[in-house]
Amino acid sequence: MHAEVPLAWNGDPACFGCGAENELGLQLAFRRIAEHTVECEYVAPAHYRGAPTVLHGGIQATILDEVMGKAVHLAFHDRPEMRIVTADFSLRYRRPAPLGETLRARAELVRVEGPNVFVRGALFDGEGNELTIAEARWRALGEPA
Repeated sequence: MHAEVPLAWNGDPACFGCGAENELGLQLAFRRIAEHTVECEYVAPAHYRGAPTVLHGGIQATILDEVMGKAVHLAFHDRPEMRIVTADFSLRYRRPAPLGETLRARAELVRVEGPNVFVRGALFDGEGNELTIAEARWRALGEPA
């Protein structure tokens, strides 16, 4: 097990999910908690409401896509310039995600098959209950031009 370490890359500073300079974004900050596992915490404000008291499903999907993307980048840690994109994304809502409470998103790298990287992730409440689960395939596009 690795100590919790903030990740050195946080993507585009204007990114809606992880951009530290996007005042309207989620500004998620990630930490590596195991060799192939990344986590972040988030407290959703009321303006991201879906149903009463519940975090909108699209925001849940965004959080999971972001944390899974950071786990994918662990596979290419020695090549931070590598462009990697979400190719397939599957989501299952199991329980309502509450607004105004600390939520934890965790993702782990499952396997790498050539340019395809497979990850799974979950969103948890403060008691560790699994709220939303996701699986995704990301694809490495190659080196930037």
